[in-house]
Amino acid sequence: MMLAMAALAGSPSLISGREPGWIYKRSWDLPLIIFSAVLVPFPFLIAWLAQVSGWMKPQQAIDLINIAVATLIGGPHLFSTITFTFLDPRFRARYRWYSNLAFILPVLVVCLGVYHYELLITFFFSWASLHVLHQVIYLSNCYRARNAAPDPQWSRLVDYGLILTALYPLGIYKLSLRQFYVGGVVLPYPDWLRAIPLAEMAGVVFAFFLTVWVGKTILEFRQGRASVPKTLLIGVTTLVSFFLPMGSNLDVLFQGYNTWHSFQYLFLLWLINRLRDQRGEISDGFVRRLVRRDSMGAYYLCFLAATGFMVILTLIVRSATNLSADRSYFVVVLSVLLMHYYFDHFLFAHPQMIE
Repeated sequence: MMLAMAALAGSPSLISGREPGWIYKRSWDLPLIIFSAVLVPFPFLIAWLAQVSGWMKPQQAIDLINIAVATLIGGPHLFSTITFTFLDPRFRARYRWYSNLAFILPVLVVCLGVYHYELLITFFFSWASLHVLHQVIYLSNCYRARNAAPDPQWSRLVDYGLILTALYPLGIYKLSLRQFYVGGVVLPYPDWLRAIPLAEMAGVVFAFFLTVWVGKTILEFRQGRASVPKTLLIGVTTLVSFFLPMGSNLDVLFQGYNTWHSFQYLFLLWLINRLRDQRGEISDGFVRRLVRRDSMGAYYLCFLAATGFMVILTLIVRSATNLSADRSYFVVVLSVLLMHYYFDHFLFAHPQMIE
C-alpha cells in the first residue's frame, strides 16, 4: 500500500493540478490526509488476531506492533524532518540558535532514560499527544489558508478547542485508573489528583467546544463559506480522538493514532518539499534530487534506511549496557523523535509553506 500511495503522491503533475480549498487536490487529500484515518485500527486488529490465533502472547504482539510501526512508518516520518532543517543551509544559517539547541534533547533523553525512565516516558507521551494534535491544527490552518472565505478569529479558536479537547475526557479517565501502559511503564496519576474530577471537567469543556463547533459549521455551510476538507478533517479527528481511549490495549491503540499521524506527515512533507523546490527554496542537491523524482519511492526508502541504522544502534545499546530492551529502544528512538517534535513546532507555525 505504501508503494502504491507513493506513486500517487509523486506523479509528475503534482504541482500543476492544485485545486482551490485543498492542500493539493481532492483525490490526493482525501486518501492521504483525511480518510487515511482507516489506518488507526490496523495495529489493534493485528495484535488481536495474533493473540486469538495463538500465534503470539499478548506482550509479543505488542512488541511486534511497536517495532513494525516504528520501522515502516514512524522512523521514516521523523527522519523526513531533516529535509527542511539540517539539510537546508538557509534554515541552519537563519535559525542557528534554534537548530543548535535541539542537541540538548538527546542529552536529556539519555540522562532521563538511565536515571529517571518513568519520567522520560511520561514526558514523551505528554509531548507526543500534543504533537499529534498540533499537526491536525496545522493541517486545519493549511485548509484555512487555501479557503476563499476567511475565518474570523473566534471560529479558529473553536476549531482549535475541539481538536485539543476530544482526546482527554476518556484519556484522563483511563489515566486515573492507571491503565495506560507505554514502554513497559504505567503512566503515573498522582493520588492528590483523584480529589479533582479532571475527567468530568475535560468532558464538559469538550462538550462545549463540540456544541459550538457543530453550530458554527452549520452556519458556515448555510452562508457558503465553509471549508469542506477542513470540516472533514476536524470531524474525523474528533471521532478518532474521543473513541480511541475506549479500548483496553491503549499502547497498541495509540500506535494506531501514531500510524495515521506519521502517514499524513510523510506525504505532507513530500508535498511541501515539492512546493519549496518550485519556489527555488531548496539549495541542498541531495534533497532536490529526491523530491524531483516522479515517484516518492526513493524518498521513502532513504528514510527507511536511516530507520534501519537506528534499529542497529538500539541493538548496540542493548548489548553494550545493562539497560532493558524497552529502555534501550526508547533512549535511542526518543533522542531523534523529540528533536523531530521540536522542529515541527517551527513547521506547524508556518502554514504559508503550503501555499
